Amino acid sequence: MSVHERRTALIEAAYRVIADHGVEGATTRRICAHANMPLASFHYAFDSRTALLCAVMETAVPSDINRMLESILPMVVDDGQGREAMQKNMRSQLEAFYSLLKADPGRMQATISLGIYAHNHAELQRVGKQMYERLYEVATLGLDASAQRAAVRWRTPVESLGPVIIATTNAITLTYLSTSDDDAVGKIIEASTAALMTYVAED
Repeated sequence: MSVHERRTALIEAAYRVIADHGVEGATTRRICAHANMPLASFHYAFDSRTALLCAVMETAVPSDINRMLESILPMVVDDGQGREAMQKNMRSQLEAFYSLLKADPGRMQATISLGIYAHNHAELQRVGKQMYERLYEVATLGLDASAQRAAVRWRTPVESLGPVIIATTNAITLTYLSTSDDDAVGKIIEASTAALMTYVAED
C-alpha cells in the first residue's frame, strides 16, 4: 500500500472504531486491526495517534456529514414554493436525518465524542474547532439549497444559522442515544423547524 492508501484506510478505520468504542477506546492497535494492517505499519502513515485523530476530524467527519446531507436532500418531497413548502422541507430533512441516525447511530456519536474529546485536550482544540466550523459550512449549504428550492430567502445571513442546524442535529443525536424516545425527538424537530421559520421571508 502507498502511504496515501495507508493513511486513508487508517482514517476510515479510526472513524468506525470511534463510532463503536468511543475515542478512548480507539487505540492504535484496535484501529490497525480494523484496517487489516499490522501495528508496526502505523507510523509509516502517522507520527502519532493524535495526528490520526486530527486527520479524522479534518477529513472523515466533514466528508461523512456532507455525504449524509447529499443523501437527505433528494428525499425531500417537492411541495411547491413558499413558506409552507419551506417548513415542510425543513421538517422532512430533519426527519430524514433522524432515520439515518437510527440506522447507524455510531457515525454521529463519533462526531460528538470527537468534539468533546478535542475540547478537553489542548493539542486537539484547534482542530476540533475547525471541524465544527466545517460542519457549520456544510449545514449552511443545505439551508441555502433548501431556500432556493422553495423560492424563499433568509432574513439573516444564512452563515449564522449553520450552527443552529448542527446544534439541532446534536440534540436529536443525544436524545436518541440517551433515551431512544421518538416522541421527544419529534418535539425537537417541530420546535427547531418553527424557530428556523422565523428567519424565513417570502418575496
